[in-house]
Amino acid sequence: MTGSILVLFLVQFFWLSSVYKDYKNSLTQETRLLFATTVTGMLDSLVLKELKPVFVPGIPDTVFMKKHFNKLNYKDTLRSVRIEINREEVKGDSSAEKDRKILVFTAGDEFLGDSIKGIFRPIIQGIDSLKWENRFTFSMDGQSLDAEQIAKKFNEVLASNNYPLRAEVQRFELDQGSGTVPKGAISLEEIRIPFGTRIIGYIESYQGFLLQKMLLPFLFALLVILLISWSMLAMYRNMLKQQRLNLLKNDIISNITHELKTPVSTVAIVLESLENFGANDKAELRKEYIQIAKNELKRLTAMADNILKSSVLEKETKLSFEFLEMDFLLEEKIQSFKPILESQGFIFRYLKEGNDFKLKGDTEQLGLVIFNLLDNAVKYSKDEKNIEISLKEKENKISITIKDKGVGIPEAYQKEIFEKFIRVPQQDLHDVKGYGLGLAQVATIVQAHHGKILLESHVGKGSSFTVQFQKA
Repeated sequence: MTGSILVLFLVQFFWLSSVYKDYKNSLTQETRLLFATTVTGMLDSLVLKELKPVFVPGIPDTVFMKKHFNKLNYKDTLRSVRIEINREEVKGDSSAEKDRKILVFTAGDEFLGDSIKGIFRPIIQGIDSLKWENRFTFSMDGQSLDAEQIAKKFNEVLASNNYPLRAEVQRFELDQGSGTVPKGAISLEEIRIPFGTRIIGYIESYQGFLLQKMLLPFLFALLVILLISWSMLAMYRNMLKQQRLNLLKNDIISNITHELKTPVSTVAIVLESLENFGANDKAELRKEYIQIAKNELKRLTAMADNILKSSVLEKETKLSFEFLEMDFLLEEKIQSFKPILESQGFIFRYLKEGNDFKLKGDTEQLGLVIFNLLDNAVKYSKDEKNIEISLKEKENKISITIKDKGVGIPEAYQKEIFEKFIRVPQQDLHDVKGYGLGLAQVATIVQAHHGKILLESHVGKGSSFTVQFQKA
């Protein structure tokens, strides 16, 4: 069972790891998309903001783009791009909208990379808002879109999309080395902006956010583990209980078989003596043998009645309630046990506290309770034969305690001892005769009288049974 639970833990661990990876991949994709959208949106806004109408003699219809370089950079040269926006009317329809075509011509040194293309998209998308025909100039240097601005804007976008995260942004030129992203951080895809600039972003402290999202799957996994573990534990306990019941069943069958075998064997011997050994010719001997056979048959009848009586009690037959004096009933049963106690050398004490012991109950059934408890105290007292019976009246309750110093009942059996056919295993199965019905009958009768039965027992020190009833 332990191995199965460990396997279950491993399966849940790998499942949670897989869910965590899925959440991380999803977060990476979503933040990369938001990052790209944020940077592109800032660039588009900057391009449209910086477009200005101009006419430069000698370079007609020109867009100037000035790139800021370090003074030591040999590529600090003027580059120009001419953008022509042609508008043509559809023939035959003067009211129709004019088609627009944008032709791009470059001159001078080639730009690093293709980031120059980024400035054409906002011009195309915003062409309807432009008031001029075809003359523009656009300037952008290293300070126009810096890392701090992008980081601030992107963190605002993250917050608006319910991502309690903070991103860091780095800016590099194409001819510079790559930036360093901390180990374990979510790396956002590199974005290039005019002119030859790389924007790199990353998110470090995202684990707490993912763990919050993992709370529901974690609780589900924990619930699965608890349910399956509880089920396996219940199955294991049921198996142990079934195994114990099988042992008890074998025990009771062995005891009943032994008990049945003795009187049957005795009757068989008596009949054989009467038939083969001349006992039939001797009146006194014949009468003695017949009496022996009768006694053994009575034993068989008593055994059958005992088992049937337990079954009848379980069916909740109507009890004959009447007012009775519990002290008289108890003393009557003690008197019937005195010959047994004296013959077996028991030290016996009877204590009585109180004056009013009247209650309402079934005299025969309550007498059976006292008989069974006394019978058990006698049967299970081996080395130290000492029995104490106390009858007490306190407030509105009457209690009877029968205490012995016998073998005691192990704690593992104390909750089950009042069930039917339950017997505590002994080294010698037939040393103490019985079927495990006596205490079951006691519990059933006490419950029918709305009473309570208590047990205190220690192995090797004896047992104490207390039954309590409400006074009449």
